[in-house]
Amino acid sequence: MIYADYNATTPCLPEVADLVRDCLCETYGNPSNRASLMGRKARAAIDTAREQVARAVGASPDEIIFTSGATEACNTAILGVMERLLPTRPRILTSAVEHPAVCMPAEACTHAGADWIELPVDSQGRLDLNALKSSLNDKTALVCVMAANNETGVLQDIREVVRLSHAAGALVFCDMTQMLGKIPFSVHSEGVDFACFSAHKCYGPKGVGALYKRRGLALSPLIRGGGQENGLRSGTENVPGIAGFGLAADLAAREVNARRAHLQRLTRLLESEVRRHLPNVIIQSGAADRLPGTSMFTLPGLNGKWLAQLSDVTASSGSACASLQEKPSHVLRAMGVNETLAARSLRISLGTPTTEADIRHIAKRLIEGAQRLQS
Repeated sequence: MIYADYNATTPCLPEVADLVRDCLCETYGNPSNRASLMGRKARAAIDTAREQVARAVGASPDEIIFTSGATEACNTAILGVMERLLPTRPRILTSAVEHPAVCMPAEACTHAGADWIELPVDSQGRLDLNALKSSLNDKTALVCVMAANNETGVLQDIREVVRLSHAAGALVFCDMTQMLGKIPFSVHSEGVDFACFSAHKCYGPKGVGALYKRRGLALSPLIRGGGQENGLRSGTENVPGIAGFGLAADLAAREVNARRAHLQRLTRLLESEVRRHLPNVIIQSGAADRLPGTSMFTLPGLNGKWLAQLSDVTASSGSACASLQEKPSHVLRAMGVNETLAARSLRISLGTPTTEADIRHIAKRLIEGAQRLQS
């Protein structure tokens, strides 16, 4: 079985798994118990990881809040902002191609009286900046735009989103989950107010992520209790997971240029091979700037689901989370792809372990599967 679903989750690096195991066995003290040596050892592991994650994303350590994953980070940012600003700034704007972890909390805010507007994208999945301009007003609290789409890989102009939003007095939340280790970036340089990350998207353990909160901003906590993470995420910290995340983030930042070049080369090879044998194939967002390693293929005229033909290749038809609902990709539909084509599209996402031989095998299976469905 060849794995080609790295945007859904990545395997844990051996050195990261070793660190997680060591923490489970040796660093088991409660990090809130600073009076004990074991507690201080656990706290030191968290502090080290916080510095590593902050350095990897271009933030300061005091701006990083550890969570159970990117979904919790999204909810904390969106609900935390809207709880504070709803009486004076009830409007929240999101792009139409956001992850469900952004769309669903935004929708939940409407039950409390928020005004939620989804901003359209063009056929390449790029945000309509004119629609953003016309939707911004002095009642807008938060603008949510994903930096790199998890289904198509399209990269948004986050700096322009920030410029327009800040001019209107709105804050900006950015889902940067897919970027860590694939392209260089800095949350400070991009100018965003909040951003989310997930360890299992960058070869770390599942069940841990982070929220970046720009220094000086206030949030209402989503989880209340013992006051951990500066009162924004109560509950005893997941020390092994956080330590593993720190190491994975550190490696991602150190190796980002080599990883990017590797993914760019393999993506070009995959897409050229598929195009050569299937000239009618559509590579979604193919005319836009994209994240290396992400290819969403659509082929008109198939008599069935393309993904079902890949017996020995693990891939997906879109977001792994949304696939639980068994609905065609909302990202493709927002880009103007009809429901039938969207349901018969598939995403190949590559990772650092992917080889050229893997690519040729994946391309072969894609081509054979399409030909069976066309015949």
